[in-house]
Order: sequence, then C-alpha cells, then structure tokens
Amino acid sequence: MSNVPKNPYASPNAPAGNQQTGTRPLASRTDRFLGAFIDGLIMGVPAAVLGFIIGMMLAGTIDPDSLTGNLIFNLIGGFFGIAIFLAVNGFLLATRGQTVGKTIVKTQIVADDGSMMPFGPLILKRYLPFWILGMIPYLGLLNLVNVLMIFRESHKCLHDEIAGTKVISLK
Repeated sequence: MSNVPKNPYASPNAPAGNQQTGTRPLASRTDRFLGAFIDGLIMGVPAAVLGFIIGMMLAGTIDPDSLTGNLIFNLIGGFFGIAIFLAVNGFLLATRGQTVGKTIVKTQIVADDGSMMPFGPLILKRYLPFWILGMIPYLGLLNLVNVLMIFRESHKCLHDEIAGTKVISLK
C-alpha cells in the first residue's frame, strides 16, 4: 500500500455512466419514433389548414400536376412548414435540445460528446438539408433513407451523422 493518502474528492477510477453516450443511454428507436410522431401530429394541424388556404388561393392559377406547379407548392409549403416548426419548437430546441415530442417522451438532442448543441448549427446541419430535400420533387424520397438509417447499431439517422448529434434518453 502506498503512503499517499486517498483524496476523497478525486474522480473515481471506474468510468461513470454509459460508455456509449457518456452519462445517458441512447434513446430507444421506439421513443425516437414516438417523439417524431407526436411532432408530426402537432405540425400536421396548422400545416393542413395553411395548405388548404394556400391551395385555395392558388387554385386555377397553377397546375399542381405539372413539375413547375409541384415545385411551387412544395416551396411555399416548405417555407411555411419551417416557420411553423420553428415557432412551435424553436425555443425548446434552443434552450433544451428538445422538440415538443421529445419533451413528452423524455429524449434530448445532444452533440456526440454529450454537450448541448448550439441552436444555429443544430438547425443548419440537422434539419435544413432535409427540409430543402423535401421541397424538391422526387428528391424528398431521400428522407426515407435518412430515417431508415436508425436501424443501424448506432441508432443514428443520417441527419444525426451530418450534424454530429445523437438522441439520448432522459428517463
């Protein structure tokens, strides 16, 4: 035994918490789905109402079956969708790394190192690329690839890989 006295305030020798995420376990696929589903329900009502109003205003002036019409409707809907998303979830994302759905299911978006992700990079890297893809006819199908990547061992979607984020459980 050493003559050096033990420091009661020293860090423990064994690493604390889950090694995969630092201190919190990754959110389950079920919790991630439920959070996204709840967010979709919350966003669906104002988006449907707004879509109906815009559709009625543009009826007869733009052919929605043409590629140009489809692009115009997607761009208008996309920009209003982004505005609604930020109005509903912006404060929570900026202050807690959560959307309304993530708050309800007790999950949180953090950087890969477990720290709080700044709002600007979170929106620009995690959300914006897929919002833009969703506005372009036919390329929006790449969003399916994005979400199906959750079935990998890391539980990370493509948007998590791009942004350097992960979703953890707060339970």
